Amino acid sequence: MKKKLLFIISLVLLHFVHAQEKLITRTAKVTFESKTDTEAFSAKNTQVASILISDTKTIAFNALLKSFRFEKALMEEHFNEKYVNSETYPSAKFKGRIIENIDLNKVGMYDVSIQGKMNFHGVEQSIKTVAKVIVNDDHTINITSNFKMNLDTYQIRIPAIVKEKISEDIVVTVNAHYKKSK
Repeated sequence: MKKKLLFIISLVLLHFVHAQEKLITRTAKVTFESKTDTEAFSAKNTQVASILISDTKTIAFNALLKSFRFEKALMEEHFNEKYVNSETYPSAKFKGRIIENIDLNKVGMYDVSIQGKMNFHGVEQSIKTVAKVIVNDDHTINITSNFKMNLDTYQIRIPAIVKEKISEDIVVTVNAHYKKSK
């Protein structure tokens, strides 16, 4: 709860520190998928908070790990208690920027690269991914991206008994619809 409050305070402070246009969402969707020869599963979180500062093309995400929903309740329990330790590490965070020199106020569709730092399970790693940015007529912005996260990189240990059922590389999909902050 403290981390969520700190994130909200950070968003408020960003508002006062910069006179730049900010777009926000509290309903970004993050899904992840694991697929092996023996099993496939996915989880979805539709309560991800994110901010996009159009002038600097800075983007930040905060996904509470307990908000990921699985098809089976037991998978959700194991995810939170045994793998990501969501009591100790309650959220996954990303902060970065769009590398290309695009005008986020100009209607259009753009293929971009996003580079930044991912903090997950207490481990911070630099990542770079491609994304599709759509600037809409109503001045909202949609961003979608797919990338892989290696469990070993983030020190997620999978017990030998289920190692064949969980992929070492998890496919992550992000969909965010931003509106101007008020």
